[in-house]
Amino acid sequence: MTAARTRALDDRVEGIAREHAELVGLLDRRAAVRAALDLLATEGDVAWLAEPPGDAAPELTLAHVTGDRTGLLRGLAVSRGLGLTGKVHGSGTPAWVDDYLGSAEITHTFDRVIDAEGVRRLLAVPVRRDDRLLGVLAVGARADGTFGGRATQHAEAVADEVALAVAVAERARLAREVAVHEERSRLAAELHDSVGALLFAIGSGVAGLSDALGADPELAARLGRLQAQASEASAALRDSLRTLRASPAALALAVALRADCAAFGDRTGVPAELVVLDDPPALPPSRTEVVLAAVREALLNVEKHAGASAVVVSVAARPGDGLVVAVTDDGAGLAPDHRPGVGLATTGDAVRRLGGGLTVAADPQGGAAWRLELPC
Repeated sequence: MTAARTRALDDRVEGIAREHAELVGLLDRRAAVRAALDLLATEGDVAWLAEPPGDAAPELTLAHVTGDRTGLLRGLAVSRGLGLTGKVHGSGTPAWVDDYLGSAEITHTFDRVIDAEGVRRLLAVPVRRDDRLLGVLAVGARADGTFGGRATQHAEAVADEVALAVAVAERARLAREVAVHEERSRLAAELHDSVGALLFAIGSGVAGLSDALGADPELAARLGRLQAQASEASAALRDSLRTLRASPAALALAVALRADCAAFGDRTGVPAELVVLDDPPALPPSRTEVVLAAVREALLNVEKHAGASAVVVSVAARPGDGLVVAVTDDGAGLAPDHRPGVGLATTGDAVRRLGGGLTVAADPQGGAAWRLELPC
């Protein structure tokens, strides 16, 4: 092979590797967002992506931050219309302020955080995909100066890259879920046809032996135990098959709730158990996010106020194709003059906008019972 052909082959391999790395970067949503924030930060010193927990959520959360000094920005909740990030969330158009603390164009809800970070000016742009607002990108500078058209164009270009990465990652996730669901369904069918049929044959055979062998009490008892064990194995198999056949969306909800219960236990040392009473119905992603945000708020309230020693999160199908989620604890219960806080009121509003309901009541046996009902 000539040197020229070798170089050409090396260049082709390098190009394929670069394209592969770019594709992997797109599929890895967090990596894509981090890369975008690093690129955006070249316009200033600190950058963040604020995302809503659901399509109808009135709040954004600063879930991805780079270049910060204090950590106060990380996880900061921003309601629609508040500060520059909330203003862009509400208007859906880019905006900037060159004197954040002195600007009359924004609310000053977050002045303490912005001042602690030393940010003097801020630029924010919406992240959109197919007319859907995915979040807000913002870049802040600690030096005096002016943001303008060029910086805005750069930020909007970065926002387009983020939107593309989010869309690609979401489609890849959905494709993986569908593939897993199809494989689970295939496995469930095989188990039903093989193990299920075998257990049925064993149970029927044992029942036939009992009838044929007459009235030997000891042998009848042993055969009865075998028949009961076969029946228990059949019931366990049916439960496993039901789990295997569950839709990806239903599995995602159960997995996320289980992770939230585990996180609660890790934070507080109080056990939180998830009980899935029925196969949860498949919910659109927007409704799933509202349910998860509401349950997390309920667990946070238990952590702050209940003084509980145990918590149970239960999920069941509601008659008429809906979902019921309950969070119960054995803590101090509710005060006679209990009034919902901001978090509970906000999640209640989000649930009601979807046609559902949210209630909190004292449990007569102690503790409190939080209940969410949502139609599908």
